[in-house]
Order: sequence, then C-alpha cells, then structure tokens
Amino acid sequence: MTVSIGGREVRVFAINPRTRDWREIQACVQRSARQGWTGVLLFTGNDTQVEPWLAAQCVLAQTESLSPLVAVNPVYMHPFSAAKMVSSLIHLYGRKVFLNMVSGTVLSHLEALGDHLSHDERYERLGEYIAIMQSLWSGKPVSFDGRHYCVSHLQLLPAVPAETWPELLLAGQSGAAQRICERFGAIGMCMLQPALERAPGVSRAISFGIVARDTREEAWNAARALFPADREAQVLLDMSMANTDSAWKQRLHSVAHLPELTEDGYWLGPFRNFQADCPYFVGSYSRTAELLSGLVEKGVDVLVLDIPSQDADYEHVARAFALAAARMSLAT
Repeated sequence: MTVSIGGREVRVFAINPRTRDWREIQACVQRSARQGWTGVLLFTGNDTQVEPWLAAQCVLAQTESLSPLVAVNPVYMHPFSAAKMVSSLIHLYGRKVFLNMVSGTVLSHLEALGDHLSHDERYERLGEYIAIMQSLWSGKPVSFDGRHYCVSHLQLLPAVPAETWPELLLAGQSGAAQRICERFGAIGMCMLQPALERAPGVSRAISFGIVARDTREEAWNAARALFPADREAQVLLDMSMANTDSAWKQRLHSVAHLPELTEDGYWLGPFRNFQADCPYFVGSYSRTAELLSGLVEKGVDVLVLDIPSQDADYEHVARAFALAAARMSLAT
C-alpha cells in the first residue's frame, strides 16, 4: 500500500527496531499495518536477532497488505538462494517483496566471515549478484561467468511474474554504489540532509526519523525524553567508526559533534548517542508536513522512517502525513 500526498503515491517503510525483543519487531509490523504503510525494513547481519527472511514471512503471514523490505548482503547468501526466497514468498503469499541491497557490514564481521574484498570490490560483487538474481526470476536457464560468481544453466522454478519482481533499494553514497544503482535501475536512497530543502538529486528514497508534536517546543521535549544524552554510548559510537568503511556513516559522524540545528529541526542526537543509524527531524505537525510535501515535490516517492517504538509516535507521524496531503491538495 502507499500513502497519497497531493495525488502522488509515496511508499513508506518503517525501520525495524534494533532490539533483542521479537515482540517489539512484531509491534512495529502491526503499527505500520494500521497506518496503511507499505512495509517494514528488516536488517541482516551477524548481530541481528532474527534472520530477515524468516521475519519477512512473519510480516506477510501476520498482515493483509504489508510487504517486507529485506536487507540482502552477498556475504550471507548465494544469489540463487536469495532469488529462491523471493520466488517462494511471492508464490506463497502473492504479495510483493522489496529488497534493500547491501554490500558490506562492520569490518570485524567481514573479517570473521573471511571476506577480504575492498569496498569497491564488494560493490562489483553486488552487481554480479543482482544480475544473476534478476536473470533467475525470469525462469530461464542462466549461465554467468564473473569474477565472484559462476553458474551454468542454473534455473529457478517457479519463475517470478514480471509484475511482481522486487524493486531494489540501494543506500550507498559512494561512486561505486551509484554506478550499481544506475546500472540496475535501483531506487537510490540517501539520508535526510542538514539543508532540509536541498533536492535529493538522483535519490528517490530518503531515510530519517521523525518526532512530531503539536508545537515545536513539545516535539523537542518529547525527542530529548525519547533519546536522552548518553556519554558512554557516544564513546562507543566513536570507537565503532574504526570498524566501518561506510561513506554515509562516516559523513554523519563527521558532523555529529556540531551544535544542534534546533531551529531547522534536523537532529543527530539519536545517531550521536548510538540510538539510531539516521538523522532525525523534530518539529511541529505543520513543519513536518512542510518537509514531507517538499520532499515529495522534489521527486521523493519512498520514505524509510525510523519511528520511536510507541503507538502514539506512529499516530503523531500520521497526523503530519495528513497535513502534508492537505497542503499539497490545496496547492494543486
């Protein structure tokens, strides 16, 4: 499902909370379904509590319309296995699956897995991975001889109907990531920028968190209560930066120490305190609606949102969406 803002269809995905409590993930799924959003982003990695493909089946089985946005990393699964997972879920539930293509993870996890490819080599492997998956979904025999994968007359059955092929999201900001994005027609995803009104360029997807309330003051009071300062967590974040070669994470960290932009609403407090992996926007319903409608007007049609794990916060965001829709309808 999509959210209509000024007659434009926008797909909204909630970010699955990083938690050891499966009940919180299930709560995120149910809250997203009640709002009529598109789906939930499900992480992959050495430290995730539930394999994302299993979580994806729960999303499909426990809701009538929600779709999983499954993070797929070549280091964890052969492209045939990933293509088969997609085929199986669509065959069982008749619903679309979205894929968030990921090239790397924290460096210590890559080391533990014996993966020694460089940053750009991992994107080269990701390109081969996508090419094989997409060829397999056609149901025709696939032969491929690349640097990282080699398959011969490999066939996937049942085939995936063309109209249900997964859309791919790719969040990398490096040149290597952008080349893969352009090659396969993936939806480029970036973080919300400090210059809030800046056009997103080639990115159709924006990721950020939202704390919205009736007034700006109420929103900031709620935000600081939800994400209190934590000096120990800040030290952990600084230490973790030696364990990543992620361009977007390094970029966020480089400005995380700057003064809070409270007037504009852009906030790195949750990132700075190791409580979120994206910037937050904090503001009144009206100002949040202005931001949302501005992004949609610039061509953004996918929002990947970090929402605090409370029922009320989803309702607060829904009020901002409703105002954004009304704002754009009046303007047309």
